[in-house]
Amino acid sequence: MKFNSIVTFIFLIIPFFITSRTTAEIFELVNYYDITVSDIESADFNNDGLEDFAVADWIIDSSYYEVFLSNGDCSFTRLGPVYIDTSYVFQLLTADFNEDSNKDVLLMSLEESWLYLGDGTGNFILNDVFPWSYLNGCIGDVDNDGHLDLVGVNSEGNTVTVMLGDGMGHFTLEWESVYYDLSSSCKLAYFNGPDDTDLDLYIACNKAGAGVLLFEGTGDGSFTDSTFYEITDGFGLDLNYHCTHGDLNENGYMDIAIAGTAGMSDPSTFIFLNQQDGTFEIPEYPQHCYFYGGCSIEKLASVDLDLDGHLDLSLGAEIGGSIAGYGDGMFNAGGSGWLSTVPGADFLDMDIDGDLDLVMKWGGIYRNTTINLGIEGHESGSVFDLNLQASPNPFSNSVTITASDIPGHPVDIQIFDLSGRMLAELEAVSTEGEAVFNWNGESSSGLEVSTGIYTARLCSGNTIITATLLKLE
Repeated sequence: MKFNSIVTFIFLIIPFFITSRTTAEIFELVNYYDITVSDIESADFNNDGLEDFAVADWIIDSSYYEVFLSNGDCSFTRLGPVYIDTSYVFQLLTADFNEDSNKDVLLMSLEESWLYLGDGTGNFILNDVFPWSYLNGCIGDVDNDGHLDLVGVNSEGNTVTVMLGDGMGHFTLEWESVYYDLSSSCKLAYFNGPDDTDLDLYIACNKAGAGVLLFEGTGDGSFTDSTFYEITDGFGLDLNYHCTHGDLNENGYMDIAIAGTAGMSDPSTFIFLNQQDGTFEIPEYPQHCYFYGGCSIEKLASVDLDLDGHLDLSLGAEIGGSIAGYGDGMFNAGGSGWLSTVPGADFLDMDIDGDLDLVMKWGGIYRNTTINLGIEGHESGSVFDLNLQASPNPFSNSVTITASDIPGHPVDIQIFDLSGRMLAELEAVSTEGEAVFNWNGESSSGLEVSTGIYTARLCSGNTIITATLLKLE
């Protein structure tokens, strides 16, 4: 999530609490567009500080992409389809590949891949057509040279390949490895703790059985031999594999979730917890097994939808929805644990109120009601006179966080990004009746974080309180 200009932002001080969750649906339908898409991604395409989204789909023997520019109120201006001469686009990726501060679009298919460079208005110019046959891909700086690279799952050669970017929209082949399934989703993440600087690669796939194929990054654009973590208890997944990551048990290490099509009585989604050394625990039934029913998986995401400081899990499928995370690696998929029965696709703050709204792959625009509900949406007896205040918020260079009326003696505050990765830990400068924390917008390794939304989390005794921070350029 990026904000490239100062925008009107209402939630300057937002305290949140660990409480029992309500059974109310947190999303409400506010708009609808007649689209059915193969992929959808959000970004600020016209540099106005509002998150837009782009979709890709196909009609008969032709594919197209279309950009929807945000009006800031959960409505969008459609720019019209741009057609491509290929049968089917499987994935749409957005990033600034030529480093001109404008978001670009990369489309992947089984035939070729197309890179369109953005001009900062929401329009794009075709830059290059690459002879890559990719089913899925992901973006990150895998050789640590400051330029975005591309990792792709190649369906024809049964390989995963690394294409190194030069910051001008060009790529060269660097690394290639055989893998074992044609219907796999790949992602990049830092799995070796807060100080890790080399991106690792993981793929949700079917090697011998369903599971996670993990490649450890070397930092030079290549990866070590893979390790396969296979789901036990005889559960099998079929096609449409998707994966996501986040610090699901809040120990400072990235965990993995994968999902695939399963039988009606079998779980489709599994959690692999990082053992704080880059290795992962195999999920055992019924722990860390979620979402039942024979449905076609479209998306999987770990995001904090109810703004309680814990990552939740959202499944995009014919029968999907979002379940509440509790910060210990567990999710509640029944009763009050359901946050939403709306299948998830892509999340962005469409109405600029500080919570993540939802755009579905079938055209539905859903507004998150968490901010409107506030503490009134929680069960009685769960709210205490706690206060966590951030100023200035939004901020550009530094922010001061003040904690008052906190039981016990807070030692530090942790700063997290939207994936749940801890970026910094702040020590308190205590004064009478309150504790003061200063954050300069940098990670613990001294790197300045990008514009976007971050969470400050304070733990004191059995109490956890969070505040949402918005960093601007």
